[in-house]
Amino acid sequence: MVRRLVADGTVSIMKSFQEFLNESVNIQHVDTLIINNSEPTQSVGESVVADVQWNGNLYRMEMTVDHSPTRKSLTEKLQSDYPGAVVHNIYPVDTSQINVKSSKRYHPAKLDWVD
Repeated sequence: MVRRLVADGTVSIMKSFQEFLNESVNIQHVDTLIINNSEPTQSVGESVVADVQWNGNLYRMEMTVDHSPTRKSLTEKLQSDYPGAVVHNIYPVDTSQINVKSSKRYHPAKLDWVD
């Protein structure tokens, strides 16, 4: 431990650089940080796919929700991030709070979903 005198007369205690390096930190993915061999937390819920109309385009969004949403409730929740968004359809996914995992836009000329 390193003791440091602060301008107001108090002493702050900091870890030394070597103590910091000795901690067990393991980065598995960009979104997962494991500190001191603790287990990563899992999101709990169900996955759904929704067709969402936003800015004149149709998107297919895969997200994780706490419970099965209605079109109206999902539209209200998406309004904060996607103003003017309208949910057309919701499909359950066999695989879990609302986190958009992926989003694709429907391209009418190609008759396909594109990123």
